[in-house]
Amino acid sequence: MADRIIFDAATGTSTVETLTADEEAAQVADQAVSDAESVRLRRDAALAGSDWTQVGDAPVDAAAWATYRQELRDLPADPAFPNVDLPAPPA
Repeated sequence: MADRIIFDAATGTSTVETLTADEEAAQVADQAVSDAESVRLRRDAALAGSDWTQVGDAPVDAAAWATYRQELRDLPADPAFPNVDLPAPPA
């Protein structure tokens, strides 16, 4: 079981309470949502930062960058999501 610390600013005292099983489950679920949002934000930034690679005259290997971008889009479908690493961009 997890604990929470409650601080009373008026008195300057703290108390420790043990979370109920339901409260702990809700805390774990909230953290999972936060983790997923964080990974999606990083993924979205990587996609936006590589948009230029898909312009017809970009001096890059367009196929390699298209594969990389697809890997980024596929991340949420990974069974380990949100515990995944972003793929490395092409060299």
